[in-house]
Amino acid sequence: MKARIAISALCLGVLAVTSSAQALDEGLVGNWKFLRNFTYVNVDANANIFQCRILPDLNVYLATGHVSEEGSVQWDPVRFFGLYGNEVAPSGQDWGTGDIELRTRVMFLSGLNASSTGIERREFDRVADLPTICSYYLALVTDVN
Repeated sequence: MKARIAISALCLGVLAVTSSAQALDEGLVGNWKFLRNFTYVNVDANANIFQCRILPDLNVYLATGHVSEEGSVQWDPVRFFGLYGNEVAPSGQDWGTGDIELRTRVMFLSGLNASSTGIERREFDRVADLPTICSYYLALVTDVN
């Protein structure tokens, strides 16, 4: 009898770990804003990630990528758009691979800093919507892919 109880408790423990891991993945889906500037991220249910950085002069850096099951992000080449929507090529930036994690209600995204000299960990809060300019570019890149 004690063995059956122990096995049942072990099975419930495994199910609880599996459920929380699945909730973590689902928790990343949505829109996020970096706390210090106008940087936004969208993660969709297919583990695609989109980042939109609005510069003070309203030029935009954007990147797409994919989130792996292990919590890493493989970024595609970064694209840069001028104020009037003209793409400036190449942007000269390669964000490579980074890490993504969810802690409570905060998403952390780690990757190369702006000068590509080290790793920076950025903290994002969930937001209801992306700004119009980011939504425009998200629609543009998802239509292509």
